[in-house]
Amino acid sequence: MRDDAPAARESRETPTEGIDASGVRWKRHAEGVLELIPADTAAAAAVRFDAVLSCGIHGDETAPIEIVDGILRDIADGRLALRERVLVILGNPDAVRAGKRYLEYDLNRLFQGAHAKRAESPVVQRARELEVIVAQYFAGDDEGTAVRRPRRHVDMHTAIRASLFPRFAVMPSTEGVPHTDAWIDTLAAADIDAVMLTDQPSVTFSYFTCASFGAQSCTLELGKVEPFGQNRLADFAGIDAALRRWLSGGEMEVRDDGETKQVQRFRVAAEIVRRTNAFVLDVPADTPNFTPYAAGTVLARDGENTYTVSHPVERIVFPNPNVANGLRAGVMVVPA
Repeated sequence: MRDDAPAARESRETPTEGIDASGVRWKRHAEGVLELIPADTAAAAAVRFDAVLSCGIHGDETAPIEIVDGILRDIADGRLALRERVLVILGNPDAVRAGKRYLEYDLNRLFQGAHAKRAESPVVQRARELEVIVAQYFAGDDEGTAVRRPRRHVDMHTAIRASLFPRFAVMPSTEGVPHTDAWIDTLAAADIDAVMLTDQPSVTFSYFTCASFGAQSCTLELGKVEPFGQNRLADFAGIDAALRRWLSGGEMEVRDDGETKQVQRFRVAAEIVRRTNAFVLDVPADTPNFTPYAAGTVLARDGENTYTVSHPVERIVFPNPNVANGLRAGVMVVPA
């Protein structure tokens, strides 16, 4: 978000809340964290969702930041009428400024209390801060309402590698928040090519909001990592249009062109976890996400332990042998 975008105002000596020229009430919770509420009484009363829209959890993933920046600019200028309550989060400003994925630790591995297991550092403090702010935000969603509004969290990323499905979603679920066809169809309308359904506990931001607050949550992987100014924003037109429809009171799943989109559905079959320094992942460094492997293929070795493909075909997502011991080095998925 640029210096003159609403979420950048924290760097100036300005009030922590106010009303924009467009009539939108805003409240700054912390650096890069901005709550927006329709100022019009009727519009505020008609809010359907309590939304969280996050980007910049990894500092080098710039396209989602540019998308959110454009949305905020249009809200501030009155070109986009805000009809939903939304908490906009630029996750890791320090890493964004440095142009790096992360500095001390990967922020997207520090939620759901995982920060408590790390030595104190700025990013550990940030994870703790974001958990508190999100909890307070959702705790305030019932004010003046008889029924709790639905909660939704869209966490936007870009991937460090190519993918056979260029735009895909990781959709967590818990016993109380199952996967639904409606939520999947909503993402399909945003030009998401595939969804990866998982009910396994995680320490990611989207799992945190799903497990802790019952939110419909997703991590969106929207293409390849590129520096600021080098993103082809036309490649992100689907998600940009869907977010704008939603925040302005429309339906994400109802496209302007009337087209109905379908996605490929996958479920997590297993995670490959690096346990020791002897870990070896037998996957080329440039392997795209969703690359298929046939049954019997040995993909990883860790001392006496191996990972062998057991389904007729399994596809690997997020292969990375260089993670710390105890973290996943790849996710294996099969058709859902």
